[in-house]
Amino acid sequence: MTDLFWDSLCKEHGGLSHAVVHEASHAVVAIHLGVSFVDVSVNSDPWNHRFDETRVIGGGVRLTSIEDFERRVREDPLSSLQFCLAGALGERAAFAHSLDRSYELDVNLWRTLAGLREEQTMETIERALGVPIAELTASTNAILKARSSSLVALAQLLGESADLSLTFNEVAEIVTHHG
Repeated sequence: MTDLFWDSLCKEHGGLSHAVVHEASHAVVAIHLGVSFVDVSVNSDPWNHRFDETRVIGGGVRLTSIEDFERRVREDPLSSLQFCLAGALGERAAFAHSLDRSYELDVNLWRTLAGLREEQTMETIERALGVPIAELTASTNAILKARSSSLVALAQLLGESADLSLTFNEVAEIVTHHG
């Protein structure tokens, strides 16, 4: 059942490949920006990790404290949004597309933590940030490109790990070793 779920998300590359790259991208950008976290993981059985009745959670970077990250979002909205954008942008760099709604869900997490509770568009988010999303996307892509060897190594190790999970220290070691 799990393989059918992941395979159904992207018949060309496999959804699990997308999820591994997505979460590895978040982790690499987190290390780059100094965002602390406990671990990064992909859920081998997303059906057991529901967001709501219609959506499942494919994985994530488990932050040391959601309150600390919420404070970071409010104090440094640009870098915290880079962290949130990194997953889908990493997928797009690797596969020329991202899984359905991966970009939107991560931006919505940031938007909620930023206190922007009402419906937002990219234009209203840009006004709140004072920076065009295209600039923030470009700078996030630049981080991912500069850290591409770390990203590739991390995605590979994450995908090959027995429980599809790596600790912060394991990620930091990989990023340090691969530059």
